[in-house]
Amino acid sequence: MTRFAAILPALLLASPLAAQDKASICANSAKIVDSAVAERTSGADQQQAIGTIGDGLEGDAAIYKPAVEPIVNWVYTLEEGQLNEEVGQTYEKACLAQ
Repeated sequence: MTRFAAILPALLLASPLAAQDKASICANSAKIVDSAVAERTSGADQQQAIGTIGDGLEGDAAIYKPAVEPIVNWVYTLEEGQLNEEVGQTYEKACLAQ
């Protein structure tokens, strides 16, 4: 998870999100992680999850849409036993540590 948490801020900082601080980027991307875990555990397939989460990002949150697909793709690589409410928190901590 740490390797992915290191890559995502770099991707996001190369986008319009660069004006935001790291804590905000990590917190908002962790929310996407939580949403992806929820979608996966509810039985949504990967493409459905990308669409549902991306469509839900409106207003100021819309700037995070480019991050949805790589985050969802990553979440869908996790083993089922790893899918719990701590994934987003762990992601955020690893992101902030980078």
